[in-house]
Amino acid sequence: MNINQIGESSRIKSSAFDIREVSIQGQKYFAYYKKNTMNQELDKYLALDLGLIHNCKFLRKYKMSADGHNYKAFEYVGEYQILRDLIKPKEETILKIVSDLVSALMILHSNSLLGRCFNIDNIILINGTTPILMEFGYYPKMDYKAPEQVINTQLNEKIDAFLLGRVIYYLTVGKELPTYTLTNFRNMEDIINLAIAETNYSQNLKLFIQGLLQKNRNSRIDYIKLAQKFETSNSSKLLNFYQNEFQKCSIKINEQLQTRQEYDVEIQDSYSFDIIKIRNIGPYVPSNQQPNISVTNIHPPDSPSFSSDEDNLSPPIIKSQYPINYSFEVDSEEINRELQNILPFYIDSFDKQSIWNNIFFSLYRFGLVKKLNEMIQNFKKLSDDLTLWKTSFALSKIHIVLQQEFVNNLNQDKNIFSISQDDWVEFITKNKDYKKMKHKLQHELQQEQKLFIGLTFSQLYKGYSIFRQNPPQNDHFLNNNLKYDTFEEYKLAYRGILSESVAFFERCQGKECSIIKLFLLLCLKINNICDVDTIQENFQYVAQVLKISQVSSIKEIEYFFKNKSEPHFDEFYNIIKSKFFAQNQQ
Repeated sequence: MNINQIGESSRIKSSAFDIREVSIQGQKYFAYYKKNTMNQELDKYLALDLGLIHNCKFLRKYKMSADGHNYKAFEYVGEYQILRDLIKPKEETILKIVSDLVSALMILHSNSLLGRCFNIDNIILINGTTPILMEFGYYPKMDYKAPEQVINTQLNEKIDAFLLGRVIYYLTVGKELPTYTLTNFRNMEDIINLAIAETNYSQNLKLFIQGLLQKNRNSRIDYIKLAQKFETSNSSKLLNFYQNEFQKCSIKINEQLQTRQEYDVEIQDSYSFDIIKIRNIGPYVPSNQQPNISVTNIHPPDSPSFSSDEDNLSPPIIKSQYPINYSFEVDSEEINRELQNILPFYIDSFDKQSIWNNIFFSLYRFGLVKKLNEMIQNFKKLSDDLTLWKTSFALSKIHIVLQQEFVNNLNQDKNIFSISQDDWVEFITKNKDYKKMKHKLQHELQQEQKLFIGLTFSQLYKGYSIFRQNPPQNDHFLNNNLKYDTFEEYKLAYRGILSESVAFFERCQGKECSIIKLFLLLCLKINNICDVDTIQENFQYVAQVLKISQVSSIKEIEYFFKNKSEPHFDEFYNIIKSKFFAQNQQ
């Protein structure tokens, strides 16, 4: 505290200000003293943050500048609580608070501002139910890293939706939202969802919180849906703003965020395995078909040489049997991050002529199943149906079954990737990342099994309860969930459930439904589709659309799913359907 500060400390915590309660001529105010720990270059944001003029009762109100004491004065509202004091209130209280906070965020957004740094320690409550944001804008430091920040992605306006979810998480669960790191990035969302599922609030509220806290910000509930959720006197104004005006404001917001984030650059924590940057080149070529290259060149050293010749940092280029001429960027950071997210193990710099290329083709089945499950869960929030609950369960369970079989094969070092035996023996003996992959998949399998028993299985039966249907009796696939049989034993039951979903989505229209429908067919035949020996044949349509001779990397498949349109997905769907499901064969 600065010795020149007056008044008493308030209970409001701020990363940027000492917030005190002062009296001037019998009138009480909140006094904001700037902390001397803040970068002076950030002062350019102070006027925008502190000088906001508005008529919203859910935002702090600027009153005057007390230059003699070096603070800014804001309206004092009388007796108040900190939001942290409110733990597990009634659901109607939570919805009232959230509705008011959404109204406050609209005022900020319409002034090209963000909430950005609000939390349970700087939101105060009047009369137990009326919230006031006492900290917002670009000046303060953020006290929580959103998932996109952990993977070093530029923030955008969706950060406020996540932080709103963080507030509701505390109110319902009674604990702080766990923090994301690179090491827990894959599993943290499931842990958070499990904590939400175990609360005693309604299913609608739980799904709402999960929608706000989506790790993938593109899947988060957007502001239009937020505006539609609450029926208040302000609803039409909210909806009109987010439908018609917000896009212009968001451009300014994201420009401010990009500039502001430059002041928060810090060293990121790293993965527990090493990644060696190498060039991306054609499909795996057995060593007996390769030029005479030494073993040390095929397997890069643990640490690259710091020679002045850049070419020495990469293994030699091996001419591919299939020349590749890309007119698009498949090796983008966005695609690599997506593959990092959906695959149980991934190295973004793998060589397309290496053994890793075949391994990642095989691992891609887990990515397809996981991605489809995420799409089903997101769609379920908009158009609920018991079929979708069953499909999500089936995908979660079969993901574990397939991963268990995969881990068992790895533990025996089985060559299931169509690699020449000599190359395979050398690879499993010398490649450090292979050993790390085995350990990582084993650990993640154990975590997924725990989450499945604790969350997914109970969620299925909640679904039956919500739709007032009796769960099936003596169903080996749906009921036996303490141990896991082979895919072959579950195949018919699994495909039966997914076939119900195919019929459901064939009645739906739109790009989202088209890609879900396509993924359902791919996952119905998941082992056939991702078989290393036939994957190029199965994805020949992808190669045709991308104008390449054949698919040589999962990055190309991912590029197709990420960038192509509804007609492409529908045509690919019909090709897969005629290839694998002619005459309704399952």
